[in-house]
Amino acid sequence: MAFITVLLSGITGTGAANAQDSLQNVTRQSEQFFQDFNTITDATERSQMLLMTDDGADITFGDILANPDDILLNFRWAKAQMARGNMRGAVSTLERILVLDPSLAPVRLYYAIVLFRLDSLDEARSQFELLQTLELDGEAARQINEYLRLIRERRQRVKQALTVSFGTHYDTNKNASPTSKEQLVTGTRTAISTDADLRQDDIGFIGAVRYDVSYDLGYQEGHEVFAALSGYTDDQVQLDSLDVMSADVEIGARWRALDLVITPSISQTAQALSREKFLTARTAQLRADWNVRPDTILFGQVAYSDERFQSTTDSSALVQRAGQRYTGTVGSHYTWNESQRTSVAATWSRKEAARGYYTSRSISGDINHTYLLPGGKYVIGGLTYGLDQYQEADTLVTGTTSPIRRTDNPMRLRLTYGARLGNLMESDWFDAEGAGREVYDFLAPISWSVTGEYQGARSNITNYEYENMRAQILLSRRWDF
Repeated sequence: MAFITVLLSGITGTGAANAQDSLQNVTRQSEQFFQDFNTITDATERSQMLLMTDDGADITFGDILANPDDILLNFRWAKAQMARGNMRGAVSTLERILVLDPSLAPVRLYYAIVLFRLDSLDEARSQFELLQTLELDGEAARQINEYLRLIRERRQRVKQALTVSFGTHYDTNKNASPTSKEQLVTGTRTAISTDADLRQDDIGFIGAVRYDVSYDLGYQEGHEVFAALSGYTDDQVQLDSLDVMSADVEIGARWRALDLVITPSISQTAQALSREKFLTARTAQLRADWNVRPDTILFGQVAYSDERFQSTTDSSALVQRAGQRYTGTVGSHYTWNESQRTSVAATWSRKEAARGYYTSRSISGDINHTYLLPGGKYVIGGLTYGLDQYQEADTLVTGTTSPIRRTDNPMRLRLTYGARLGNLMESDWFDAEGAGREVYDFLAPISWSVTGEYQGARSNITNYEYENMRAQILLSRRWDF
């Protein structure tokens, strides 16, 4: 998603320097929101899949060699293989069990689930339909119906999804006021004297909506075209000048060949601050994902953006920031087992602008770890650290006698805990039929998350050195059709 990081205004007087960074942060957060939300969505889906199967058992292949016809031992071994990410090995083990005893419904159910995880949908459907002819308890029957529904959805040529999110957050330093409580103006370091420029905390309310549609081109490999519409708003209770709104439209395609996925896309983004439009950005992007091993995915991405700014009531200098942004990212996802995954990435970018003191080069490293907990819950931890170097000194900040080119080290530390509401409720709390069941069916898929975050920067210019702590609660509901 092509939400663009921007700076709002030039230095126009006392207090404006740190205002730049507060506005930079709130617009950057619209991009971070969807990146974080994608990570949360992935963790929620994987935790549900793990909850619907099993986390395996700690046995070895040596145990199987010692007792090759022990059905229970083989079943435990299949679960262990699946927990370690060896799906194809689990299929072979389960097939061996079913040869020994085809009537074992729990084994056949597990076999069908593993086939589904391997995307062998026709074979999985046959196994699930066979299971429907057997006597099963209510929970197993419900799981089978859910998997058959998911198979039907995957077989659709046209797939659509609507996601709606609401939440709130609290920031201790929303306006990114300098930690030193001082700032440079034309080379003179002075104490910040106005309350508006000192650290201000605030509460914000987040709303987001995303509509996705894709069309399967009918090839065996699964090539498809897709489009997405996204909207985001973050409304502050007190600092109305930092209210941000963003809208984005994206179209693209996915080309698949064996373990490689190539995704070209183009998008357009419009952003507004305090209800005034100030940025339109057009972006072209190319991404490649390569599943080099069952547990390892390598990815790379390049992007080009044309950022066009327009003046607002608060700033007439925004047009000086217009220019191009070039970005490149490489990274990897490594799956330790069914419960843990680590992602690392390195990103380089260059921003060209009409003025040299807005032109910059950046490099950053990012690491995220997802841990799926028992009961469908998850914890996500992330750390980002970077280096931003600006091409020229801004003499309105540092003065002309000894001009200093700005260098920043931004950092972001984030921890999220969440699950689905259905993991906190029992279905028998509601009526089995009628309105009670409808309420449960609506509430259960809602995902919730609680996040704590530290965001700040070290800088060689005091104006841009700040720290902020954030607490956030988010609720999301997705409809697939």
